[in-house]
Amino acid sequence: MYAVRSSWLATPTAALSIWLMSNAALAADTKTAEDWFRDGMEAMQAGKLADATQAFQFCVQVKPDLKECWFNLGVALGRQHDFTREASAYVEAVKLDPAYAKAHFNLAVAYDDLGRPIDALRHYDLAIAHEPTATDAHLNRAMLLLAMERTAEAIAGFEKAAQLQPDNAEAYYDLAEAQQIKGGKSQEPERTQWLRKAISTYQMAITKDAAHHRAWYNIGVIQHKLKDFDAEAGAYRKCLELKPKYTPALYNLAFALRDKGDKAAAKLAFEAYVVAAGTGKQEQRFVEMAKKEYAKL
Repeated sequence: MYAVRSSWLATPTAALSIWLMSNAALAADTKTAEDWFRDGMEAMQAGKLADATQAFQFCVQVKPDLKECWFNLGVALGRQHDFTREASAYVEAVKLDPAYAKAHFNLAVAYDDLGRPIDALRHYDLAIAHEPTATDAHLNRAMLLLAMERTAEAIAGFEKAAQLQPDNAEAYYDLAEAQQIKGGKSQEPERTQWLRKAISTYQMAITKDAAHHRAWYNIGVIQHKLKDFDAEAGAYRKCLELKPKYTPALYNLAFALRDKGDKAAAKLAFEAYVVAAGTGKQEQRFVEMAKKEYAKL
């Protein structure tokens, strides 16, 4: 799971356009806020982030009460990973318009990047208060709550996101992950209840996106915890039908087949894993373990 950062750019509002027209009499050799705004937008679209930043800075110097300029300045700074100045720009935007939901949302993401979860949570709440159907805000807020180990609240947030976008496979996937974590922290019988609920939710994600290999993989992980090795192997096979060289699934499939006593199939899976893993550094520890297990069969 990861926080979604808005790619949205503010464009001049009708009120901004009226103000710009009223300032048409400015000296010919002086750029207007509209000029700097347009320059910033063009630079942003061309990927010239430093130029965009400078243009939006001039824009807010000419007209400090243009929230769109402050917002786009924040976007430009965020794309350069200057999260401190990014946050400061969004703060100015929400001072000008406390109901500016997208600015609250991006400010929350910036605070999250800065390691300020309480401030981030406050602005996700404000974004949702002013735009209750903002699914990304609900999802990001729930992810943050999960990272803060406020699992029950996170689950409620993911449930709300799934209600808002019932065809969004990722909303169900994130909800299932939270339920899986809840199960891992629970005692029986709640542990098994939560894990089975997570399986059902992963299956909902699959109904929304039939190519969701990660959902099948996580179902396999849960079935291993439930000691249903047949179901575990079946889930990894479904994952591999969608992504044949997905090394985590190949690796776990080999062990699931070993655990259920199918030595011949386990050997084939270990061989397939070693070939797929290749010489990647991150895989080497697992390759050595796979080879040792293969030798025991």
